[in-house]
Amino acid sequence: MCAVEVKTGADRFPRETFPEDEEGRMRMRKLFRFFMPVAIFSMTILSVVSSLSAQVVINEFMADPARDWDGDGEYYYRNDEWVEILNIGETSVDLDGYMLTDAEGVGIWRYGFSGTILPGQVMIVYGSDSRAWEESSGNPVYGLSLNNTGDMISLFHVSSGDTVLIDEVTYGVSAAQDDRSAGRSPHGEREWEIFDAYNPCGGNCDPAGNGCVPTPGLVNTCTTSASPSSWGRIKKMYNG
Repeated sequence: MCAVEVKTGADRFPRETFPEDEEGRMRMRKLFRFFMPVAIFSMTILSVVSSLSAQVVINEFMADPARDWDGDGEYYYRNDEWVEILNIGETSVDLDGYMLTDAEGVGIWRYGFSGTILPGQVMIVYGSDSRAWEESSGNPVYGLSLNNTGDMISLFHVSSGDTVLIDEVTYGVSAAQDDRSAGRSPHGEREWEIFDAYNPCGGNCDPAGNGCVPTPGLVNTCTTSASPSSWGRIKKMYNG
């Protein structure tokens, strides 16, 4: 297992990393596509890159759903993937210009947020939401497109020509097995764990499994019941 150095968004992506000219963009994309599969294959740990001033962060995600997580009554793996963001600050944030992407990188947007996220609020994007947004935006329709062998999830803010990395998570295969999510620990927002109640890690996950049920759309808490359930039943455990 290799070590991963965690840097701030500013250190990892200085402004010149995203050249405005098309030739520069193509060079960066080719380099990224060459190195990214090697990096994912060689590690199973989860790496997090956040801007020190980030107020909105990636909170939890599921790359390999095996049931109907978006609650539309049907299971479809593209629709039932999900990514969750959380406002960890003390003020509301205007989400216009906040964009999600995967390892394809800047410009290949999977979802564009809008509206306002309140302090402590969680906002979830299902694959079905992503596909609807891509279709309405005139983009190819793939959904969140989270790779089950490892991938990268990035949250950017695009405004007035500036593209700023807000938060980023790189995960390996142990975080992308059936019905496992990876998220910030219920006991500490800077630490990550795998929520593996439906598919126990057995001590072989990095980060470690916590035995908890995934919590899409909710602040991360730990419920350990792993009986087969739809997401509708899971919501009842929290909402009564």
